[in-house]
Amino acid sequence: MDNIHSAANLVGRLCLRRARKRPVRSGGRTASRIVVILAVAVMIGGATAAQAAATTGPSITLNGDYTDIAVQGPNDSLKFYWAADGSTTWTAETVAGSGTTYSAPSMLVNGNTVDIAVQGPNDSLDFYWATIGTGTGTWHPETVAGSGTTYSAPSMIVNGDTFYITAQGPNDSLKFYWATIGTGTWNPETVAGSGTAYSAPSMIRNGQNVNIAVQGPDNSLDCYAASIGMDNWDPATVAGPGSTFSAPSIILIGVVQIAVQGPGNSLVDYSQVGPGDFSPDTIVGSGTTFSAPAMIENNGRDIAVQGSGNALDIYWAPNNSDAWDPGTVAGPGTTYSEPAMVLNGDGVDMTAVGPDGSLYDYWAENGWATWSVGTVAPPGSVN
Repeated sequence: MDNIHSAANLVGRLCLRRARKRPVRSGGRTASRIVVILAVAVMIGGATAAQAAATTGPSITLNGDYTDIAVQGPNDSLKFYWAADGSTTWTAETVAGSGTTYSAPSMLVNGNTVDIAVQGPNDSLDFYWATIGTGTGTWHPETVAGSGTTYSAPSMIVNGDTFYITAQGPNDSLKFYWATIGTGTWNPETVAGSGTAYSAPSMIRNGQNVNIAVQGPDNSLDCYAASIGMDNWDPATVAGPGSTFSAPSIILIGVVQIAVQGPGNSLVDYSQVGPGDFSPDTIVGSGTTFSAPAMIENNGRDIAVQGSGNALDIYWAPNNSDAWDPGTVAGPGTTYSEPAMVLNGDGVDMTAVGPDGSLYDYWAENGWATWSVGTVAPPGSVN
């Protein structure tokens, strides 16, 4: 990774193409955020409204004037798509070929590189990076942890000059890895031992701490915290047995917020009210939520999920409020994975797997009543 911060390669897509901006709308979020249903089921063809199990979901991030999406591709490959903001033309790259990828990816932009972590072959943990603008075929692989170490999708963040990755480890343990950028040397830690982790984790930086949320034993919800640079992880029970039925999504908005699929396919948000103490809030009740949630800060909290009938649903609440405003991003028969979501200026970009292994991107300006939709990849593109 010796050229990870080289400025010499900042050419290609950042220089060869001019981004077409999305329209800018003045003003904040409107009081009502009920979103009209797009006719996506018709546009993308004859999808049944029956509920189906979610497939591996994508990851989305902003990269200057571009949006990047990564997803597990055909034959367990790793695919990467990018488009200029405002464009519906997506360019595809293969990060790694068949037999390399066995989970949803975690992706971020760090300076002039794009970085992706995935569960690799034989339950390994792999990391790929590319210098922005070097074009197709310039992805560099690293092994974070070898065979028999990783049993979930990873979660990755960057802290200054250090990458952090966490994932479910052997015997339902929770593992953590860190590397100084440019060294390629990954250092392992055990956050919690056997019988503690039963989902993919979600991780954030919280001041001088790192917080990791994960589904715990007996469908509980647990959170672990450690000071940066320390390897002693303090556990907290967010919610007890029978509360949690998906991987969590964790963000920081003044306090730690964690969203999960709750009992009876409900959607529940937990807000930290004190050290190791969380307050629950049922966003929407039974029969509404059929995937792990995606959550971002957006003048409050946006939470997106695969909804009933394979719809794509979103909920918003202002900070310090439990008054949730629901909306439909895409109607029945459109969504077959957990979504991924990112704040993009005054709007939201969202992606999810569509019918027959297709991939779609959705975008709406805050306060608008309609979502634009674009085809990222046709049927057969997602594993």
